[in-house]
Amino acid sequence: MKILLVNKYWYMRGGAERIVLESKNMLESAGHKVAVFGMHHPENIIENKYFIPYIDYKNLGVIGKIRAGLKSIYNKEAKKQFEQLVDDFKPDLIHFHNIYHQLSFSLFDVVRKKNIKSVMTLHDYKMISPNYTLFHHGHIDDTSIGKKYYRCLFSNCMESWGRSFFSTIEAYLRHFKKWKDVIDVYIAPSQFMKDMCVEAGLSEKKIHVLQNPITIKKENIKQKEGNYVAYVGRLSKEKGVDILLKAAKETPDIPYKIIGDGPERKSLESYVKKCYIKNVHFYGWQTGSALDTFIAQARMIVIPSVWYEPFGLVVLEAQIKGKTVIGSDIGGIKELINKELLVEAGNSKALEKKIRIWYNNPSEKRQIMQKQIYKKIKEKYNIEKHRHALVSVYEKLCIKK
Repeated sequence: MKILLVNKYWYMRGGAERIVLESKNMLESAGHKVAVFGMHHPENIIENKYFIPYIDYKNLGVIGKIRAGLKSIYNKEAKKQFEQLVDDFKPDLIHFHNIYHQLSFSLFDVVRKKNIKSVMTLHDYKMISPNYTLFHHGHIDDTSIGKKYYRCLFSNCMESWGRSFFSTIEAYLRHFKKWKDVIDVYIAPSQFMKDMCVEAGLSEKKIHVLQNPITIKKENIKQKEGNYVAYVGRLSKEKGVDILLKAAKETPDIPYKIIGDGPERKSLESYVKKCYIKNVHFYGWQTGSALDTFIAQARMIVIPSVWYEPFGLVVLEAQIKGKTVIGSDIGGIKELINKELLVEAGNSKALEKKIRIWYNNPSEKRQIMQKQIYKKIKEKYNIEKHRHALVSVYEKLCIKK
């Protein structure tokens, strides 16, 4: 089968990129022919002549931001390059991941024109709202889902009036052109994501729940416990790291390591310094063996998200290494973590209490639970099972062609 994978970035930037890169390797190892489309970037590990030029929204002047905003609504250059790749590669099926802003939904017009079967993985809420996180100004806001896109502009849902304006226009254009109907199958990484999308108007029959996979190594469960609590992920408001720091302040006898980077890093570091929190240390963005080591040597991992996390890949990455994972009872996270390890999102007091209890529990109690979770992960989230389910979706679509 010839499959075209589409994502704007092609380096290990976040969860979406991890999934699309693993999908490429997984499909090719199974004998399928795979081509990719995206945007040039200095850190890309895969590129080709069809990729569009890199668009960096952070370093643009006023005129540049206006031009980029217009492209985010409908990128003619991306559409042209994409159509050329489709004509040359002649895919049996196209699988979209994250394409909005830089690539834009203009690519869907090519799919419609060529009448090619298509799949899209829902990594966030962009297909149902101008605000892809449903989070802004420190709180969840789902009032703009469905056809109420104007509320995004009125509430400045992108925390930038310019971005909110262009995102609102893009959403109305997407609705007017009925781009959601172009996709034959949507893949939701959690039941929560599916329920949100169905409520917002996407066809329930089109949405398949297929959880993200995890690479399983035999040595993972043998990892020894360390003496610190770790956070691993992006340092942004919706991730709730400030809630974790408040809990850390009240548990000075427990060391905390913050692994990650993002727009809130300076603010979080300032808070730690201002409040004289001596048991928290920041280690920046980590990848590969360095990241594995940070997770493997922790006693516990905490996921304090305050937004509707669609899945939470870091939960599986920690659990497969035998780590106790405490997480917010919100979004797709609650489908991955045992009830006794869940805590109310945004409640630092409850988080403090939960961390203290599980950190000080006997190691044997944590290990018994984690061995049960490890067995569940092996059975439910392994690469082979995911590949089989994904290819099954592909084959059913191609048979209908």
